[in-house]
Amino acid sequence: MRRKSVVVCLLVTLALCDRSWAQRPAEGKSVVNPLVRVLQAKGILTAEEVAQISQASSANDAERLAKLLLMKGVISQADYDQAVGTPGMINASNAGTSSPTAIAAVYRVPINNGVGGASAGPPPQEPQVIPAVAPLRVLPIDVPKQGGLIPDIKLGSGANMKLYGFFKASAVSDTASSGGPTFGSQDFPLPLLLGDTGPTSDPQVHIKARSFRIGSQLEWVPKNSNIVVTGRVEADYEGDFTNQNSVNISSPRNGQLRTRLAWARLDTKLGGSLPWFAEFGQDWTLYSSTLPSLFETTGTAIGMGSLWERAPMFRTGVQFHSGDLKVQPEFAIVLPVAGTSALTDEQRARFGDRAGAESNQPAVESRIVFQFPLSHSWQGVVPAQIIVSGHHAEINEIIPFGNLPTTVIPGAAGCATATCSIRDFFPRGLQLDNPQNIWTAEAQLPTPWVTFTGKYYQGGDLRFPFGGQLNDVFNDLNGAVTIPTTVAAAVTALDSRTVLFGCTGATGAGATFNCNGNPVVAQSFRPVRGLGGFLDASFPLSRIFNFSSEGYNSGWVLHFSYGTDRARAQDVRRSGANGLARTDLDSVSLTYRLNKWVTFVQETSYINTRAANHGGKFFRGIPATQAHSWRNEFGTIFTF
Repeated sequence: MRRKSVVVCLLVTLALCDRSWAQRPAEGKSVVNPLVRVLQAKGILTAEEVAQISQASSANDAERLAKLLLMKGVISQADYDQAVGTPGMINASNAGTSSPTAIAAVYRVPINNGVGGASAGPPPQEPQVIPAVAPLRVLPIDVPKQGGLIPDIKLGSGANMKLYGFFKASAVSDTASSGGPTFGSQDFPLPLLLGDTGPTSDPQVHIKARSFRIGSQLEWVPKNSNIVVTGRVEADYEGDFTNQNSVNISSPRNGQLRTRLAWARLDTKLGGSLPWFAEFGQDWTLYSSTLPSLFETTGTAIGMGSLWERAPMFRTGVQFHSGDLKVQPEFAIVLPVAGTSALTDEQRARFGDRAGAESNQPAVESRIVFQFPLSHSWQGVVPAQIIVSGHHAEINEIIPFGNLPTTVIPGAAGCATATCSIRDFFPRGLQLDNPQNIWTAEAQLPTPWVTFTGKYYQGGDLRFPFGGQLNDVFNDLNGAVTIPTTVAAAVTALDSRTVLFGCTGATGAGATFNCNGNPVVAQSFRPVRGLGGFLDASFPLSRIFNFSSEGYNSGWVLHFSYGTDRARAQDVRRSGANGLARTDLDSVSLTYRLNKWVTFVQETSYINTRAANHGGKFFRGIPATQAHSWRNEFGTIFTF
């Protein structure tokens, strides 16, 4: 078996190194190298594949053969990457030239050094190093190359598809819950003090097996075109549990499939040199560029300093180069979403949040990325990135005429009738809007010893991207006195938010309320303002302690993370929403990667939440303004 493998590797090496088999006669007929015929006779290549190789251009013939051998399992992905991707080896960028010495080194077979026919053996190679910790980049700026995808499946349409994913199983111990009937039994962390935990802190144990993710990268290769077409579809089972007769009893184990990503992208070069792209579909928002290195990815630190979302969008950008510096400005129009807390289950199931779309304008986002190497002498270290991003949307609330009460408001004047109700002041109903603004500053700084990632964000109405302590907007009557519900019934918008009305200069309360000759005015919606961010430090222990890159100790990594999310206490008190002002997350995780398929992780986190109000919150059955929890999660990730 070993002898056969050596023979196959030798045949592959000679076939890739001997460029004569790619020569074409003047009359256009192809000449097939005898070594390729040997691979066909051995059953490694089919007649159709041999024909495809013989018809390939001299720039692509060797790469095509390498792809075929990779797909058939004759060579490994690492062998292919080294042979095709290393300068001087098989690479479309070097016009079809190849280095026999480098290729022989890949397959570990001797070559002829051209001196007296003696065999010098493989040349010395650079020592393999354990790579530094690479930041998680959900929006990379690397420009895709046509034909750069090594497919697992070739579709009949001519598109290529590569599958990927992972399955995570973990055991969780949590010393406290968020509390209440809705948030008291989550298997992922949320801010505390969202409800009463009962007579204890409500400690819990969860065994999680719903963190299964699957996706596919797609590539279309148009003939005679300078446009690169790529795409991605990704889903997971992190959705809520089912509510069906057949599974009601067993609902805790039935997470539902949901869409994460679904987009297609066009890449080309403007003027033949300036990279430009346009993307269409659901992807990470532009303020989601940097995420913390956490094992617990359900929610990914909701309300704890990790601002992110995925949303449908049209996105475009260009990329400028100056030496090793890449600068990529981007712009996107995005689905506007309010993150309304008062939506009914029926509204969520039918159309989701309506308030953003009914502003009749998309959200707009932009970001600029600066990518550069911190040092040219470091091996196995990806470039650094500095990122600035911004987001703006308008949220529009509709209060229809039929929702307005007809009760006469004492002392109200200025309407078209002798006695005035709220409906008389707004005979066509009314609309109220509020802005949603976000800006971020982010950094990803990898070094051989530690990788730092950090993010700072600030804005208003941050509930949709999981910031601002998940507080909703608040009602502001701008100095007017609220009309009590004992005088006129409560008013709601179409998305179930309560809307207040009042009179400037009114006096009294309850039955004595009087507008004193002033008109009825409507409130404004004000966004709760917030800020936050996180800082990560990831240490490649195996590299620091100089472990062998080939040994079992090559995959040790230690992560430290601190995150904080804060809402302006004054706004929270006025909003009367969840009443939370701040949640901090301290986390440490030890990761051991057994091989490229299996990883083990132990993560310990400390969560601390503080309320904006000094009353109304209960923890362990007693009034509280602060609560904390220790969370431990151990598990493994199987990657494919």
